[in-house]
Amino acid sequence: MIEARNNVVTATWASMDADLLRRVRKTSIVLGLVMAAPFAFYFGWLNAAAWTAGIGWSLVNLGVIRSIVARVLADGPRDKRAIAFAMAVKFPVLYGAVALMLAVLKLPVMWWMAGFSWPFFVAVMKSLGRIYLRLDETT
Repeated sequence: MIEARNNVVTATWASMDADLLRRVRKTSIVLGLVMAAPFAFYFGWLNAAAWTAGIGWSLVNLGVIRSIVARVLADGPRDKRAIAFAMAVKFPVLYGAVALMLAVLKLPVMWWMAGFSWPFFVAVMKSLGRIYLRLDETT
C-alpha cells in the first residue's frame, strides 16, 4: 500500500508544472503593483495598502505551503523535524501578521481579501489560458 502511494504521489508531483507557482508569483506581483497605483488614486492609499498587503501575505502563504507539501511528498525519508518546524512557524507568524494588519493597522478587510484572492485569480486565468491555447496537449 505504501509503495503504491509513493508511486502515485511521485508521478503526480513530477507531472505538475513546477514553473506554475513562479509564473503566478511574478504576474501577481507585477500586475498587483500596477493596479495598486490607480486604486490609491481612486479609492485611497489605505485601500491600496490593504490590496498590496493581501497579495504579499497570500504569496508568502503559498510559498510556505509549497515548501511543506514538497517536504511531505519527498521521495526519500521525510525530515519530520523540518516539517513540524515549518508548520509551527507558519501558523503563528503568518496569522499573527494578519491580526496585526487587520486589527492593529486597521487595513480594510474587503481590500485585503481582494488582494489575498488576486494570486488565485491569476493562477486560474493562467490555467484557463493554457487550456484555451492547448499548450499542454502532446499531439
